[in-house]
Amino acid sequence: MSLIRHEELVSNDKVVSTALTFVVLTGLFASVGYYMLIELGIKRHFMATFMWSPALAAFATCKIRDINIRSLGWGLGPTRWAWTAYLIPIVYGLVAYGIIWLGGFGAVVDPQFINEVGAFLGLSGWSDTAVIIIAFLMFAVVGLVWRLGAVIGEEIGWRGFLTPLLLQKFSFPITSLIVGLVWALWHLPILLYTKYNAGPQDIELQVLNYTVMTIGVSFILTYVYLRSRSIWAASLLHAAHNAFILSVLDPMTLKYEESWRYTGEFGFILPYVVLAFGLGFWYRARKEAQ
Repeated sequence: MSLIRHEELVSNDKVVSTALTFVVLTGLFASVGYYMLIELGIKRHFMATFMWSPALAAFATCKIRDINIRSLGWGLGPTRWAWTAYLIPIVYGLVAYGIIWLGGFGAVVDPQFINEVGAFLGLSGWSDTAVIIIAFLMFAVVGLVWRLGAVIGEEIGWRGFLTPLLLQKFSFPITSLIVGLVWALWHLPILLYTKYNAGPQDIELQVLNYTVMTIGVSFILTYVYLRSRSIWAASLLHAAHNAFILSVLDPMTLKYEESWRYTGEFGFILPYVVLAFGLGFWYRARKEAQ
């Protein structure tokens, strides 16, 4: 069965103009979030406002182009794809940080992480292993609920609307590349003008690495969405990435003076590991479509 078969959102001659409408509206809706994040600081509620701009743009474009909003992948999809989506970031995260730890680009575990998390969770005096395990459960399981509520705003737009729209006209890799680039461009103002980066050094290189990562994740998410036909599976993967990478693996890593060049979403290692995984999912999609 071909993965590429899906319901057409618009006629093929309107795909590009509809995509441009969505992109422009996303920028307009995101401007509110940009202002909050740049002028008032990176706060959880400001970030959520920003992250819902693709969803609002998707809803508005559906209204303008007379597209049924129910076509955006609201079904839960097969349970196994929800579990698969949740586990994928664990795998590529451990591969990336395994390279970081074993390669000496960072160390495990940062004592400050243990102290801060122990105090935050009321675990002061507990063993390092116990703190890490409970932190993992709290941040990567319980904390996933809040993250899911934020990232679904992105996934309604990127995977529920833009990905199936572009697949009407373009191939799997071209669609994934375009969505990944648009996704990175959408982040660009906060990468450049807030502290959502690894610091002021070599910011152009950081943007490049981050773009590589969004392209890699886009390939993975295109596959997951096509297999599950569900924005929920895509959202689980996105939320799990944020939970495992941003709340556990990166904070627990002891950083050296030059570690920023290698760790996190802006360093060399994670983005290229994710890209390798993404290309692997593209290969798998090609095999399954034959």
